[in-house]
Amino acid sequence: MVLCVREGTLNTSILTTEEHTILMEKARAVILAFTPEPERICASAARISSTKGAATEIYGNADRASSGSLIKKVVALGHVTITEHAVFNLAFENVSAFFEEFLIEFRLAAYTIKSRRYVDYSAMGGVTPQFRLRDGHAADASVSSRYEALSQELFADYHRLIEAGVPKEDARFVLPYSLRSHIYCTVNARELLHILYSCLHGRGAAYPEILQIGESLLAQANEILPEVFGELSKVEKGREDKEARLQSLLAGKGLTRRLGDEGDLVELLSHSGEPDLMVAVSALAANTGCSSSDALDLLQDTPGLIAEVIDVVTTDRRKRELEQVNVTFRLNDMSLSCLTHLARHRMQSLVVPSFTEFGKSKTCVLPETVTQNEAAKEIYTGCFEKSMALYEVFRAEGVMDEDLVYLYLSGNVTDVVTTMNGRELYHFLKLRCCDRAQWEIRNYAMEMLSALRGVSPALFGRVGPGCFMDGVCPEGKMSCGKQAEMKQLFSNM
Repeated sequence: MVLCVREGTLNTSILTTEEHTILMEKARAVILAFTPEPERICASAARISSTKGAATEIYGNADRASSGSLIKKVVALGHVTITEHAVFNLAFENVSAFFEEFLIEFRLAAYTIKSRRYVDYSAMGGVTPQFRLRDGHAADASVSSRYEALSQELFADYHRLIEAGVPKEDARFVLPYSLRSHIYCTVNARELLHILYSCLHGRGAAYPEILQIGESLLAQANEILPEVFGELSKVEKGREDKEARLQSLLAGKGLTRRLGDEGDLVELLSHSGEPDLMVAVSALAANTGCSSSDALDLLQDTPGLIAEVIDVVTTDRRKRELEQVNVTFRLNDMSLSCLTHLARHRMQSLVVPSFTEFGKSKTCVLPETVTQNEAAKEIYTGCFEKSMALYEVFRAEGVMDEDLVYLYLSGNVTDVVTTMNGRELYHFLKLRCCDRAQWEIRNYAMEMLSALRGVSPALFGRVGPGCFMDGVCPEGKMSCGKQAEMKQLFSNM
């Protein structure tokens, strides 16, 4: 017997185990909690800039009767920031990993996701899409049955890999991108408006799973704060079809997709000119009041001063000067699993290509734990071969591209572009260069750090895992125990 969470409310009715199993198979979004009287705080925010009295007084005088019309009026004028004071706690259950990636690309939210590095997914199962054909008809029932048979095989193969000694974090690469994910998300009303618009009218609307979740979530949000969510189509506007438009624009111009394993793992595309100098000039100009030209002259005429200023900046809790430096990378052949690790870092500008425009990659990540185990390697490569085979069959049968994404495996790869400022790079590299980090994201972090030290030695010469930067391992009992080796490695890198 279990407690049940009904959509939109918390309900303590008792279900049988069988009923709970049926309920849990449904992908859904539930608003678990939200700011008490959200319309009251939004209306108070609308009033505070033009009303006499203290903040608490204005809030105390706010009433529901007058709040709704005020919120609608202010939002209609484009002052949507007032909606950021209403916060929602969401739960997503049994959604696909594909939906998970769609969701976590929205930067202004907090996410906590069931780990696929540590949790055994053998019995988790996957989402089966409502397969459609490009001619507008529903696919034959045999499409779903063949897909489900493949999905069951993949989860069984995942279990066999674990039994063969392959770590869960490597076996997960054979899991289909339809695998069931469970997510907690905390988001304010304004960002939730962005998410809902993309689900219902933007790039997510072409996917039934995303569209249905968006419809359910909007209905719940509209019950709680109709003054905001009832205005979705008025507040959120614009198109989200740049992939198709660019394809059309560039047709016949000779651009081809980069081949897998072609070029470097990490490409440093651009960076702020002389990052070391920029941070030092920013620090002097902002904190001493001197002119920028005087700061520049002093730094250029005084050997070692740039490094000393950077030392002051980087040992301060408020490293704002690092944010003046921006670096853009292209990260090639990144697995869809690794993309989740990267996307979780929210202080970045991440560009992920459309899955439908590029299709399923013919290459995949191949972990050392698999290549060193012949039996495991046969199972592993077999997963990608049979997945690709069915993908090609479904394409030939006319299955829509939006439904084919559920045949991607977590180990299939893509190329992404990201821009981070110096402060976020310090945070990202400190976590991801650690020997405890997942090996694939660590490989990217190490390559990124190597490129950064080439263009900015003073600023990034002091960056590495926590034990290198702080002198203390932050992993506690989970420490790799190689602090001396890490210090030597990153000192000589």
